[in-house]
Amino acid sequence: MDSPGVTDTEPLLLTRDGTVATLTINRPQRLNALTYAMFAQLPKLLEEAAAMPAIRALVLRGAGTRAFSAGADITEFETARMTREQAAAYDDAVLAAEEAIASFPAPTLAAVHGHCYGGGCALAVACDIRFAAAGARFAVTPAKLGLVYPLRGTKRLVDLVGPSRAKIILMSGADYSAARAQAFGLVDEVFTDPAALDAGVREFTALLAARSGVTQRAVKETVGRIMDGVTHDDDSHALLRESALDSPDYAEGVRAFLERRPPVFG
Repeated sequence: MDSPGVTDTEPLLLTRDGTVATLTINRPQRLNALTYAMFAQLPKLLEEAAAMPAIRALVLRGAGTRAFSAGADITEFETARMTREQAAAYDDAVLAAEEAIASFPAPTLAAVHGHCYGGGCALAVACDIRFAAAGARFAVTPAKLGLVYPLRGTKRLVDLVGPSRAKIILMSGADYSAARAQAFGLVDEVFTDPAALDAGVREFTALLAARSGVTQRAVKETVGRIMDGVTHDDDSHALLRESALDSPDYAEGVRAFLERRPPVFG
């Protein structure tokens, strides 16, 4: 699960290793800062990844180890994000990229080396899970630019860290270590160094591939609905449970248990 070759000139790289797709932000010379064009391209690449047969997880990462992403490339703001019309188009592209990650059908995991700032951190927050090397640094920085982030992305941060901590992060633009970010819920697992992080990502994605994709997709949908305010079983959730009951995964899981062997899910 090492970063794909950083000599490739494409700013976004989509690769596959068995059941795992990896989307790499590939501008290491700019700390993997994201341009408007890169945000706009992300949904298409994620569609391609979702269409790959037998993909069981998606890993989002930055090329090299200096940065996951330093965020949006501010150097283009004076030409690409100054008028209201430009800002609306730019923000729509960013939001579409975040939503494409959040709605990806398989589990998504951000593997964070180095700097994870601004819009880059927002992409990591849109993933289901965040793993980080101990040297990673996190910051969400609208207060350094006089920006207001879209509500949907802000809600994801609030869902992770709570309202008070989200206010601190967004109002201050403060920089946090991986350990500190883990303490308030922004990061799920911290690894000693980049090599250990890569090994942890490989191990966890292999575990995901050995489990039921039917269950994993249902978990994503169910947790998302809970975070959007649904509190009781309803017809939509009943349909989800009935579909799982009728799935090959359920039959295989029961059969494997009775035969005392590991299940083999499709």
